[in-house]
Amino acid sequence: MQSFRSDGAILADPWGLPLSPDLSGYARAFETTPLPQYFLNSVLVTGVVVIVSVACCAGAGYAISKLRFPGSNLVFLAFVGVLVVPAPILLLPVFLISRDLGILNSYIGLIAPYAAGTLPIGVYLMKTHFDAIPASFSEAAEIDRASAWQTFRHVMFPLITPAAATVAILAFMSAWNEYIYALVAIRSAELFTLPIGVADLAAKKFVYGYSPVFAAMVLTAIPVYLAFFLAQRSFLSSLAIGGGVKG
Repeated sequence: MQSFRSDGAILADPWGLPLSPDLSGYARAFETTPLPQYFLNSVLVTGVVVIVSVACCAGAGYAISKLRFPGSNLVFLAFVGVLVVPAPILLLPVFLISRDLGILNSYIGLIAPYAAGTLPIGVYLMKTHFDAIPASFSEAAEIDRASAWQTFRHVMFPLITPAAATVAILAFMSAWNEYIYALVAIRSAELFTLPIGVADLAAKKFVYGYSPVFAAMVLTAIPVYLAFFLAQRSFLSSLAIGGGVKG
């Protein structure tokens, strides 16, 4: 609401409502900071993270659930074990590994850690969904001489669309909103994502004013609500798969 108020109105009554909406804060947000560049950086990083996370989690979940290789249970327990490790504890090791690999201050320096961070919960969700699919589906595919890849791609993956949508939205929200690691891993302003850019703008609020900061926050939050809405619709439309599994 404060993004529709002028700086004078905000300072006079911080809890007031925008009785006379003022959109100048949005214009000043674009004038005082390269929001389009930050937005494109966030879209690039988040888009790749979502694709990589869904692909890797689906493949790993399918392998652990259906292929049953030696040590598959230990691998699954390792993924589950990482879930209980607080994220701040992993910040320094991830930073040191990224430094040794020479990927700091780059897109891949954000994409790789973000995607890896989604693996534990993503693999868990995918594996449990694959476990719920009867073996008759894969057996029917084998009778039709489908390869393991064809069985996964055309038979099994469409049945776990709800899990894929859930992993996608978790990866999206995690990558889009992540601030702490990006703050220490990115030094070049042209590589800033939206959280870093908005924080930089907020640090200069006494120079540019409060309304541009609130406007930038609103613009940053809109894609999150939109992504959640789209993922929710995808989840609900996929519930009909349950009928196919029961049959």
